[in-house]
Amino acid sequence: MERKEFLSLVGVSVGAIILQSCLSGCSNSSDPTPTNNNNGNTGGTGGTGGTTTGLTGNNTISKGAINFTLDLTSTSFADLKTDGKAIVTGDVIVARTKAGNYIAVAKACTHQGTTVDFQADNNRFNCSNHGSNFDLTGKVINGPAASPLTQFSTSFDSAKNTLKVS
Repeated sequence: MERKEFLSLVGVSVGAIILQSCLSGCSNSSDPTPTNNNNGNTGGTGGTGGTTTGLTGNNTISKGAINFTLDLTSTSFADLKTDGKAIVTGDVIVARTKAGNYIAVAKACTHQGTTVDFQADNNRFNCSNHGSNFDLTGKVINGPAASPLTQFSTSFDSAKNTLKVS
């Protein structure tokens, strides 16, 4: 093998290694993993308890339309009684803004699926993996995400102390 051919092969090999490193830097395998509780609830962003006690209906997109009710007297969802707190249940992040309004959006960043965090002080949802930010309606503030988070409607029944998300 000639020196020129050898150097060419080394250059191509080094380039392939660098390319692989760059591409793997944006893979889902590097995404932070939220804390898992027992029944599909995930912690972080205010967290939920370890059970789905107090949840009725469907909170998982793969099982059909999102349509569930949370009993806010349940310890699993008690954080939602406090302004600025949020919980993740199934595929949805439910938050109570600093102004006391309830909001709900899909938990997965539209860029690569990382669970977003609610930042009450900034009135936004943030993807800690690549820095995308979304407003309270799920609209993209800045990328790399290009699509909004799916927004769900919320309805609070003060007499029953329940929150319906659909």
